[in-house]
Amino acid sequence: MGRNVFGCDICQDVCPWNRKAPLTAQPEFQPREGLVNPALAWLAEITAEEFREKFRGSPLRRAKRGGLRRNAVIAMGNSGDRRFVPMLEKLQADEDTVVAESANHALGQLVRS
Repeated sequence: MGRNVFGCDICQDVCPWNRKAPLTAQPEFQPREGLVNPALAWLAEITAEEFREKFRGSPLRRAKRGGLRRNAVIAMGNSGDRRFVPMLEKLQADEDTVVAESANHALGQLVRS
């Protein structure tokens, strides 16, 4: 997983069928505003309302808010960026136990690196 939150974009980039696909200007195929390389910190603490608003009609809805937050926290741990330590310490007490456990693991990753 590395520092990626989801692998879908990588699949699109390396798929041999996509090499011949024409580019399009169709609005429904353009990146949503604010979602090209979004900040991991924002994703880790995204509110339920923000998640609904930003990802309405998106395949990310299947992963749910908790899955997005978990993956952002894991990416923080894999980043090697110690600036995430305070946030990860805070997220260790998150009400979502999966996010809290992931924050604990991610913090361990950063401390060991």
